[in-house]
Amino acid sequence: MWYNWKEESRKRKNNGSLGERMYYNITFNKKRIAELNGLKKVTYAEAGKLLGIDREHFDEKNNWYKVNGVLQYFKQRGDARVLGEFLSDSVLHMHGFETASYRLVSMDGATGLLSPNIHRDGYKYESLATLHRLYPQFGNPYYTASTSVTLKKIIELIESVTPNNQELKTQIIRKYVIDWFTHQLDNNIRNLTFEQGPDGKLRLAPIIDSESSFAATKNGIDSKYNKIWVPAIPFDDPEFRTGPMTLDGLDANIISLLWEYPEIVKGILDEIINNNYTPIINEFQKRAGGAVGIESEGIDFLKRFVEAKQEEASKIVR
Repeated sequence: MWYNWKEESRKRKNNGSLGERMYYNITFNKKRIAELNGLKKVTYAEAGKLLGIDREHFDEKNNWYKVNGVLQYFKQRGDARVLGEFLSDSVLHMHGFETASYRLVSMDGATGLLSPNIHRDGYKYESLATLHRLYPQFGNPYYTASTSVTLKKIIELIESVTPNNQELKTQIIRKYVIDWFTHQLDNNIRNLTFEQGPDGKLRLAPIIDSESSFAATKNGIDSKYNKIWVPAIPFDDPEFRTGPMTLDGLDANIISLLWEYPEIVKGILDEIINNNYTPIINEFQKRAGGAVGIESEGIDFLKRFVEAKQEEASKIVR
C-alpha cells in the first residue's frame, strides 16, 4: 500500500509555481511596544548551567538577558513572523501543549519577542540533535546522515531507549499533526526539544520557535504560499523533504502517519476539525499588546487558511 502512495505522490508532485507572489502586511505601533534599554547580555558562566545547554549552542544564539531578575531570551523580529509565533502558540495551547510565553518588546530600538527561560531547575534539556548525550545509543544526527532523519525513525529510536513511554510518543505525533495544520516549516532537529525530569522520564519540553507558520515570512503573510506542507522532518521517506508529496492532493506525510498510528492521528485531526480557531485570529492583536495591525484582507486570508486545513483534515480522516 505504501509504495502506491509514494508513486502517486511523485506523479502529483507540485513544484509550487504559483505565479506572482503577494503579501499581506502587518504594521507595528512603536508607541505601544514596551521599551527595554541598556540591558547587558548574560554570560555563559552565569546562565549555562541553569539552561542546561552546551557552550556552542549558547554562543550561537547569545541573546539572554536578566529582565526584572528573570532570565529571558530576546529574538529580534519586526515582521510577520511575530504573527506566526503568536498564532501557533495559541493553537498549541488549545491542544494541551506547554509553550514559551512571548511578549513583544523593543530592545535598544530593535523590535522582537521576549520569553522567560523555560528550563526548570533539576531537569535536563536536549534537542533531537543532542539527545545522544542522554542516550548514547540514539546516535548523533549531525554526524550521521542528518538528511535521512525521519519522524518514523525518531519514534522507533525513542521507543528503543525509553520503552513504554506512550506519553512521549503521543506528544510527538500530536505535535507533528499540529505542525502540519499551522504549516510550520522549521521544526528541525535543533527545535524539537526534550526534557528529562528528576524521575528520569523523557517528555517534550515546552515548545519554542514556531514563527515559520501560518504563511508568515519576513516579507509579510504570503498569500501564495505552497499549500502542500514540506516539513523539516518528513514522516517516513526522506524524499518528502525535497518537495510537496500528495495523494489525491492530500498531504502524504499525514496520510502515512494516520496509516501507522490511526488512533492518535485521528484523535488530533478530529480536534482540529471541530475546533473554532477564529477567536485566536481575531484576538492576535490583543496578544501582541495592541502594537500590531493587520489589514482586513490579511485577517480574511488567515481564516481561509484555517478553513482549508480543516477541510483537508476532514478528507484525510474520511
